[in-house]
Amino acid sequence: MKRRADGRYQLSVMVGYGADGKPKRKLVYGKTQKEVKDKASDLRMQCNMGIELDNDITLGEWAEIWLRTYKSGVEYNTVRMYSYITDNYVKKTLGHVKLKDVKTAHLQKIINDNSQKSWVCKKFRLTATQMLEQAAINDLIVRNPARGIVLPAFTKQSQKRAFTDDEMERVKSLPLNDKDKCFIMVLLYTGMRKGEALALSMGDIDIAAGQITVDKTAIFKANQSYIKNNPKTKAGVRVIPLLKPLRDILEPYIESIDTDFIFPAVDGGTMSETAYRHMWRRFCAAMGTTEITAHFFRHNFATMLYNAGVDVKAAQSILGHSSIAVTMDIYTHLGAKNQDAAAGKLNDFLSSSSTNTD
Repeated sequence: MKRRADGRYQLSVMVGYGADGKPKRKLVYGKTQKEVKDKASDLRMQCNMGIELDNDITLGEWAEIWLRTYKSGVEYNTVRMYSYITDNYVKKTLGHVKLKDVKTAHLQKIINDNSQKSWVCKKFRLTATQMLEQAAINDLIVRNPARGIVLPAFTKQSQKRAFTDDEMERVKSLPLNDKDKCFIMVLLYTGMRKGEALALSMGDIDIAAGQITVDKTAIFKANQSYIKNNPKTKAGVRVIPLLKPLRDILEPYIESIDTDFIFPAVDGGTMSETAYRHMWRRFCAAMGTTEITAHFFRHNFATMLYNAGVDVKAAQSILGHSSIAVTMDIYTHLGAKNQDAAAGKLNDFLSSSSTNTD
């Protein structure tokens, strides 16, 4: 260990042997001796795991190592997102570039080239920042160039809205088969996430008590769905009221099926991703639009709670929001809309009063 002129500590660590049989070494740096020792320990552990780290590694190679080593334990859908971004927006454009040569300008160009794709830009910055921060921790680069990425000013998306009265009547009277109809009604009158609705089983429905227990979710993987019994947050486990309009539809439907899952596949198991997409296309075709998503129903139900006067804490519990701030954002937005309507009515009233007085 030695101290450099810039004040940092430096340690040379042997990481293996070259083709010529000579030892290969790598320098690690840190602000304190403990930080350097910890980095050296991590480096030795990675070498023992067979992870080859050297200064000639390309960004594409590092992306694969990063995914395999640091993202192996995260949710499947999260890994799928990281893989999509690294495959399509990292490897295809900068995969051949040496990791140490990657500059902020390289990353910013990818953002600029996809400036109309807000999801891609946001996920690319998230992925690049985490991936290159880990490279900096491993002393493969001096600093993280992704920290300088600037997102474009995206076109403001239209505000989320609830169904109009006419749309509500159309949703409730659509010519759908019993399973499709019941699934739509569950979304409409519970505000469940689609995975939570797909995972419902007979034991979750208590008709007598008027309750539905939500304690699991269905996750799609390679077209098949798997039941995950432990939601991401404790708030995801909840008991929600079985409202009368839903009970009147759900009770006879449940009596007509002989499977454990409420919305089963043909074989009685969980519905595949393809089957779910077909079901949703049938609903959209009946509605005459492709713009409605399952999450639309969730926001619609939150609006119903607000309009019914349900307090924000109770709404958070029913919706399964992990943070009350999420529920508050919805309620605040709805409150602002109501204030605008109230102001309009008040102006109309005052104008009318002024005319009558004259």
